[in-house]
Amino acid sequence: MKSSLTLIFLVLCSVCSAQDYVDLAKFFYANTPANQFDSTTAETRVQEYGMDVTLPVELKNGNAFLTGFYAESISTKVNPAEPNLTSVYSTMLKLGMNIKHSEKWSGTYLLLPKLASDFKSIDANDFQLGAIALLKYEKRKNLNYKVGLYYNSELFGPFFVPILGLYYLSPNEKLEINASLPISADINYKILERVRTGVSFASFVRTYYLNEPFQGNPDNYLTKSTNEVYGYLQFDLGKSIILQTKVGYSIGRNYRVYDRDDNITWGLSAFKFGDNRKQLNPDFKDGLVYRARLIYRFHLEK
Repeated sequence: MKSSLTLIFLVLCSVCSAQDYVDLAKFFYANTPANQFDSTTAETRVQEYGMDVTLPVELKNGNAFLTGFYAESISTKVNPAEPNLTSVYSTMLKLGMNIKHSEKWSGTYLLLPKLASDFKSIDANDFQLGAIALLKYEKRKNLNYKVGLYYNSELFGPFFVPILGLYYLSPNEKLEINASLPISADINYKILERVRTGVSFASFVRTYYLNEPFQGNPDNYLTKSTNEVYGYLQFDLGKSIILQTKVGYSIGRNYRVYDRDDNITWGLSAFKFGDNRKQLNPDFKDGLVYRARLIYRFHLEK
């Protein structure tokens, strides 16, 4: 029930939902307390930071051209016997269209080429190609339903995730629900004029090629997999600047290293078919995650 692109569903801005705003830029930072490896006293932290930029261009016919990019960095220890952290990175372009098919139906279609590795060098192993198709049915101005499919050429093999979701805004605009399951969900409520509180869920699977040999063996890849549940406070620092402070917990978190040729047949959400891979490193335990996001939000005319 995971995808490498939780971020993508949060890209599909107001052109494919009932919300009256577009988040044009997001900057995030996350860190964890020390996490203990299985069967050892060694510990590690996970540190992440990155940015997500979306640039929609509305066309005269009511459609919109979508473009943007995403970049991230992750540092953690994947081998408890090594003193140094392993750092991996990804950069991704977002290219596509939002098309209004009828009064009630619209669709968003994106190509998602990506480089994901330790960036020690760049070659074909670092490249992945993803795509998403998401249809939206507008039931009312404050309620719509979503259905779609995501694909990515992960390093372990072809990976598909079907999506079901909805967006709802209460008539008094205090309660907001935005879900794209099984990938992400967010429920928040306005408690003060400039303060919201909420809970959110995000599920990830991402793979990164390791150009540098692991434990003396060349040609490996790292798989990040985790489900994260958060409680958060959101502060409007100005008309367009928003700060979110989150405290959450990871569930089923792992950073596993495999040989590059050790793959599955294909994956469908939480299910992986033909998975006989041999893990090359131990897992570390689940635990707390602290996250902060700074958002630049553009409000649309109602």
